[in-house]
Amino acid sequence: MNMQEKDDIFAKRAQELFLASTGKLDPQVLARLSEARRRAVDAIGEKDAGFSFSWRIPASALALAFVGVIGGALWSAGSAPAPTAPFAAANTDAPMMMTSDNLDMYSDLDFYQWLESQDQPAPAPAAQTVNDDSDDDDDDTGVGG
Repeated sequence: MNMQEKDDIFAKRAQELFLASTGKLDPQVLARLSEARRRAVDAIGEKDAGFSFSWRIPASALALAFVGVIGGALWSAGSAPAPTAPFAAANTDAPMMMTSDNLDMYSDLDFYQWLESQDQPAPAPAAQTVNDDSDDDDDDTGVGG
């Protein structure tokens, strides 16, 4: 037999004894008992309906503390310092993502990387100037002689 069954048997026996004892009482005593019971039930109902500070103040204070901690964390996260050098080296896309530049220019980034990796022909040499191999004017001052 579990605890619930024992409680049910006890409650049933108590009810039987109560009804047997109230059946022997005179009507005036029963009226007084009914009135006392009604007042007790009304008093308990009024206490439950009232505003109880017993648990609401500590719960409100705890909630306010959590809001303060979370708000402070979010506020300080908005003014985070710039990433350090190891962070930027490990995350090559991080500097690009952290700037306020227009990111449309990065849409063809793969093409630009491919273009850079291709062998490009060397630029054509500049137009050749005529060199005067005569010994009469070897300095660049422009003065002959």
